[in-house]
Amino acid sequence: MKRSAALVCLVTVVLLLFGTGVAWGACTTIIVGKDLTPDGSVLIAHNEELGDDSCQHFAVYPARPGGEYELYSGGTVTEPCTTYAYITSQVFSKDYIPGDVTAGLNEHQVAIFNNMAYSRVYPDDPWEVYPGGVIWTEFNQLALQAASSAREAVQIMGYLCETRQLSADPGTMFGIADPDEGWWIEIARGGQWAAVRVADDESSMRANCLRIGEIDFTDTDDFLWSTHLIDYAVAMGWYDPAEPFDFAEVYGSEESLLNPYNTLRHELVQGALDACGETIGKADLMRILRWHYEGTEYDHSDCYAISPHSTDVRTCCRLSTEVSVVAQLRGWLPSEIGGVMWMSLKTPCSSVYVPWYMGITKVPEAFTIGTEQPTEGSAYWAFRDLVHAVDEHYADTSPTVQHHWRQFERKLFRMQARVERQALAMYARDPDKAAAYLTRYSCKEGMRSMRHALWLQERVASLVE
Repeated sequence: MKRSAALVCLVTVVLLLFGTGVAWGACTTIIVGKDLTPDGSVLIAHNEELGDDSCQHFAVYPARPGGEYELYSGGTVTEPCTTYAYITSQVFSKDYIPGDVTAGLNEHQVAIFNNMAYSRVYPDDPWEVYPGGVIWTEFNQLALQAASSAREAVQIMGYLCETRQLSADPGTMFGIADPDEGWWIEIARGGQWAAVRVADDESSMRANCLRIGEIDFTDTDDFLWSTHLIDYAVAMGWYDPAEPFDFAEVYGSEESLLNPYNTLRHELVQGALDACGETIGKADLMRILRWHYEGTEYDHSDCYAISPHSTDVRTCCRLSTEVSVVAQLRGWLPSEIGGVMWMSLKTPCSSVYVPWYMGITKVPEAFTIGTEQPTEGSAYWAFRDLVHAVDEHYADTSPTVQHHWRQFERKLFRMQARVERQALAMYARDPDKAAAYLTRYSCKEGMRSMRHALWLQERVASLVE
């Protein structure tokens, strides 16, 4: 499997860095509660780090009559009578990793992102297919199709975990949010899972290990869990019922819980979130997702004498990042307008966040083409080539590229309120006209970003001649 091959490379790096025999996967996700944001929205942010040129396509899925969903591992799952509409970023082919949907937002403003994490036990081949099981992106897609809230998405995933089990992964987790709240659900092999609600005044992050700690089994408002969570752990000899139950300690990989590959991100990212002050906005999350720990002792790039993506420290922003997303979820607006995914193709420090609204009805063709091989006319490859060109001469080229993109984003930020006011006025008269307007806007800015990426490739080349 391609995902297995990509992780072999990662294992080698981790062995060199931390002297351990376990691979840790990738991805970083952050959730910010509504009482901690400037406008009362819920924010969820994510770096998807599949690597291996896992070309990302953007897609719009309209609502449709449900049917039988065919699972990668065999078998089917019955969809709801009518599936909800949703927009996604996804791998160009489900067979490549395997898996496709990496980030998604549905018509109820339910946003879902995934991080890989290691369970306490897993097959010798962590990516072994469990017949009839559900792979990581299928959890995401099936929940997007059927969930009207983050809590309901957790329940759907929990049901799938217990009845079908996780396939082709050593363990996994999802950050899920809606305009009211955020949740983490962590899934172990063996059909066991737990979930915890993110408090309204809390910011919370995940790296690549299970983190749900002690569960209060009397608090079903803030915790959810699998039916046989305790019994299974006792039967396996992992848990003494006389002790408090800590999900990560019982079901997680002990090595991953202690490994700097994860713990350093926990410490630094949470510290950066706490340092934001009284509120955390989308720009703060974009800055953190672009971070290589500049300003700390863990920036080992020597003022970019080497690429910050090539040091001996696992940073948030990486050359293997395929798409970076910050989703705004705002319940006081119609979902078509209130739900927006700011998506940056490839490594975000050398790329740009562009808003894609839930109400769009299509994306430009350039954002729907490309494979793992260079593809002319592909937006992904325009950004991929730019990012790699910058990385080869980071000190000489990144200031120019980053300044250009910050100016680009500032214009988008300034435009946002005006665009949404106009869309809201249209929506009151004719929702279809509002959808058409938002589609034109997102598509226009997406294509403009691609043109700028191509121009910046030429600019970077001129800087290093």
